[in-house]
Amino acid sequence: MSSMTKITARYQVTLPREVRRALRAKVGDLLVFVQQTDGSFRVQAVPPRLTDALRLAGKRLTPSDHRQVHKEFEEGWEDGAR
Repeated sequence: MSSMTKITARYQVTLPREVRRALRAKVGDLLVFVQQTDGSFRVQAVPPRLTDALRLAGKRLTPSDHRQVHKEFEEGWEDGAR
């Protein structure tokens, strides 16, 4: 599948219908852009439950905790990509 979209003056994009369906993305969902070794980006929708959990946890986490959560997320992401 190949789709194209345009970046607006406010740096916003509209996800084409096929992409939204493939990602199962809905209004309010978060998308993660992960740079690959070849310089391209992989886009992944963040599951809503994970988003809610991170928002709730974020209210209680110190900056050091945030860095640790981010590190663990990135490591888990890399493990899942294999």
